[in-house]
Amino acid sequence: MKLLLENWRKYLNEITTIPPELKQGLKDAIIDSRFWTHPHTEDEVQLVGENEFGTPAIEILMDALNDAADDLGADLHFLLTVDDSEKYTLGPDDPYGGYPNNWMMQGQYRGPYKNKHVVWLEFRPVSEDYNIDDLDPDELAAIISRTINHELVHYEQLKKQAESKGISEEEAWEEMIADPRQFSKSSERSDYLTRHIEVDAFAHEAAEQLLDTYSADEAFQLIKTRAPELRGVVRDYLNVLGDNPVELKKFWSKLYTQIERQSEAPA
Repeated sequence: MKLLLENWRKYLNEITTIPPELKQGLKDAIIDSRFWTHPHTEDEVQLVGENEFGTPAIEILMDALNDAADDLGADLHFLLTVDDSEKYTLGPDDPYGGYPNNWMMQGQYRGPYKNKHVVWLEFRPVSEDYNIDDLDPDELAAIISRTINHELVHYEQLKKQAESKGISEEEAWEEMIADPRQFSKSSERSDYLTRHIEVDAFAHEAAEQLLDTYSADEAFQLIKTRAPELRGVVRDYLNVLGDNPVELKKFWSKLYTQIERQSEAPA
């Protein structure tokens, strides 16, 4: 029992890092693919699998990411799809605030399958009145890269747990998704945001978001004062957990450490 508690305490306190060459290699692949120059309107969404939809642009991006993963020697497989619902088509009047640079719908780490670790990304198609001249490709690439890195934190967590427990990655995955301390079984966002593996992954993502705009010192000051200009992941945590100081403190602790580590990492 003591060993089990020590192992759990280690998972609770861990700060997950991603190999910088993996992060940079995948981001370079996104940028070099220039996928956004290819067709991606709602009229070009087509069935590409049994229940999966895609566009020429997203097929190109998927190939680029998988080729990069192979070149980097990573046991990753990227599955990219496009939502076919008109409700989520991205246009100038987007009610979700994504126009023009956020084409992401969602991301998910799906665990090991046939000797690969699957990362699923879903995208929104763009409307016919989407103006490509409004797009900042660097910001689009940064959003996708941060989403991927969030899921890669889960990938690294899984590998650590398998190694620590001396079990296969498949067994570790089954244990992870069955553990309510790690996987939320609730529809409440507060429950999801407070799961250990998500606090770790969101802290990594939030640090990247902040450091894309601010220096480490500036980011620390914004967090300290809970400045109104804070957006993205940090604002989400403040909105959802602002009245839960215990849980918010866990996120702050990991976020501060991630900012320190990422700001000190070689460019």
